[in-house]
Amino acid sequence: MAAPRVVFYAVNGLGLGHVTRLLAIARAMRLQASETEILFITSSEADGVIYREGFAAIKLPSKTIREACGLRKSTYLKMAQSVTWNAISAFDPDVLVVDTYPSGSFEELIPVLRWRQKNVFVFREQRRDSFQSDMLMAALPLYDLLIVPHESVEQIGDLPEPGKARAVGPILIRERNELLSRTQARATLGLSGVIDDETLLLYCSFGGGGEPESRRALEMTIRAALALPHAHLVIGSGPLLLNAPEPRAGMTVISGRYPMMDVLPAFDAAVAAAGYNTVHELLFAGIASVFVPFGRVLDDQGRRARELAEKNACLICDPLTERGLAESLAQLADAPTRHTLAKNSRSIIKKNGAAAAAKSILEIA
Repeated sequence: MAAPRVVFYAVNGLGLGHVTRLLAIARAMRLQASETEILFITSSEADGVIYREGFAAIKLPSKTIREACGLRKSTYLKMAQSVTWNAISAFDPDVLVVDTYPSGSFEELIPVLRWRQKNVFVFREQRRDSFQSDMLMAALPLYDLLIVPHESVEQIGDLPEPGKARAVGPILIRERNELLSRTQARATLGLSGVIDDETLLLYCSFGGGGEPESRRALEMTIRAALALPHAHLVIGSGPLLLNAPEPRAGMTVISGRYPMMDVLPAFDAAVAAAGYNTVHELLFAGIASVFVPFGRVLDDQGRRARELAEKNACLICDPLTERGLAESLAQLADAPTRHTLAKNSRSIIKKNGAAAAAKSILEIA
């Protein structure tokens, strides 16, 4: 039997969420069937991370870059459709795996989904009004398998063909045995000689770094963290953050490191956006965190953070204000509070769903 060929279609512009989920599945797939041929098609402006994880990628400009560089929309759409269709046709995959947008970013996948390959949709929980859109509901029957990166299928709502769905749990880019110890992680980040055991080591991340509001959140976090006694702030400067803040006393900037998940055990606590990947990585690593929800078209970050706060697995700062952030960080500075949040965080995610997702996809290849 010939080695299966799999295309992962990851639309990303300002963040890395879709790319990260699909990379996690691709890594697990390669472990289970090393001969599998894998190709990514992506519009992420941080496509270099795909190669660093060991996979080939065909790059499309993101919508953000299209606007910034003056490409007319009609020109962009024609080009993106042509590149996508020709790449998939030439690679001739056995399976096409798509994340979040079942019809593609601008419906370019609708014809492709009727080709010979099996189609798999990674269906993360979405806002109900977005989930019920006519285009999404029309595209779902064109898929052979729905991978649900949650504990139950019910979390994504009613489906036209629920028998196609399989809940695998949160999908993460690293397994638990790939996380470094506290000492190893601090050494890897070059922090061993910077801080001592009495220092509260805080991690700050607001996604891939391309979101306009991330800069405001970052500046507020820097001010609040540097006002804490015996604290050191580490900023995870995402691959898409064009202008990283300048390092200063009490602060370290880690530029371009991807992923950060394996070194999360270095930290005592975190301040982060409430996106799917960031939240689940911090929970899995057991890091006491305050989550800041950002407004998104599909992703209800506020709901995610509130549900976890109700389980006493995190703190939430919503809306983001100077006072609210300062109060949240003051709570994180309390060791018993951190211990409780960390303990409850670890209980939320029992295992990484990437292996189960990869197994299900390989079964239909």
